[in-house]
Amino acid sequence: MSETAPDRVLRLAPGCRLGVATGQEDLLLIPEGALRLKGPARAIVELCDGQRTLAGVVEELVRRYPTADTGRIEAETAALVSGLRDRGVLEYG
Repeated sequence: MSETAPDRVLRLAPGCRLGVATGQEDLLLIPEGALRLKGPARAIVELCDGQRTLAGVVEELVRRYPTADTGRIEAETAALVSGLRDRGVLEYG
């Protein structure tokens, strides 16, 4: 996995966009096809809007989910962002 930079702004890479939810699936449309987003993954991707850093995304998730473990939010968000960056779906702005 690639390193994440908590102080750099994240955004979807060109050609990638969130799809309209069909049933219970949220899709992230990418040039090669689509990725299914499960759990809070859609919220994380939506927050990677070219305005927020990784730290800002985590801060907003902690605000939205005050009963969730902050360490778990940080770890899972960093892992998802890193994986999506490795696939070329997210990039630093």
